[in-house]
Amino acid sequence: MPAKIDRIKDDTFRDSLAAAQASLKSGDFADVVHRSSDAYSEMLRRDPELMKGPLGMRRILFFPRLGARLIQEQDGSPAVIYDRETFSFSEAITYFEFAVDNLVREGL
Repeated sequence: MPAKIDRIKDDTFRDSLAAAQASLKSGDFADVVHRSSDAYSEMLRRDPELMKGPLGMRRILFFPRLGARLIQEQDGSPAVIYDRETFSFSEAITYFEFAVDNLVREGL
């Protein structure tokens, strides 16, 4: 069975998360969090319907809050706020897996 990251269809998302995976292996955990958070927020930005209704609120509330948090701007678009710039391995892997799982689930 292919790795989960290989099941991401969109080249831009797959390449970005492959780079995040490489950063995870090299210990650059802040880069992992930034790339993973950016990929997730870009997924929501590309399809504004994902931000509407109760499911849209769940997508915001279920985003990990381990030093970076997802908010909804006045215009309805998603944005990530970074409360700090250093992250541990466990925090980085949480953001990474969250992004990968959601991109695969949405068929991107």
